[in-house]
Amino acid sequence: MKNVLLISEATLKKYTLINDNMDGVYILPAIQMAQDIDLDTAIGTKLCNKLKELVRTGDIAKEGYSNYKLLLDDYVTPYLAWQTMTAVQISIDYKMTNSGVIQNDDERKSHLDYKNAAALRNQYQKYANAFLTKLKNYLLSNSSKYPEYFQCEDYQPAEEGQLCSIYLGD
Repeated sequence: MKNVLLISEATLKKYTLINDNMDGVYILPAIQMAQDIDLDTAIGTKLCNKLKELVRTGDIAKEGYSNYKLLLDDYVTPYLAWQTMTAVQISIDYKMTNSGVIQNDDERKSHLDYKNAAALRNQYQKYANAFLTKLKNYLLSNSSKYPEYFQCEDYQPAEEGQLCSIYLGD
């Protein structure tokens, strides 16, 4: 499926603490990560893909899909906004270059130390988790409107892949 974002950079700036002059080059990958990893895991691939397809085609605005529009506007958007705030923290502070990972530094600004930056990310994660709880409660209460929520993708584990991170010894 074509790369479709369920929230825009403008929406993110409107509802969060991201400054209007922040470049999208930092924001868009964070939105993509929050959507493709966190949202997909939370609501399932089938429902996530349904939302992306409705947004891609513009059908989300049609009357027959008003329940999906409500889901997107009232539940998915706030969750993605704050989950993106959690993800964007790293990309705006640290860059990977040919010489290694560097921290952005400007003479006129001071950066948070790692401990305070982690505390800020944790606060944003709390906001995201609160919206995720609302999202999941809404989906459970209205599951008949979203049949994709209980459908699973048939994933097959890789033959050589590690199945868990627990070491049981020799």
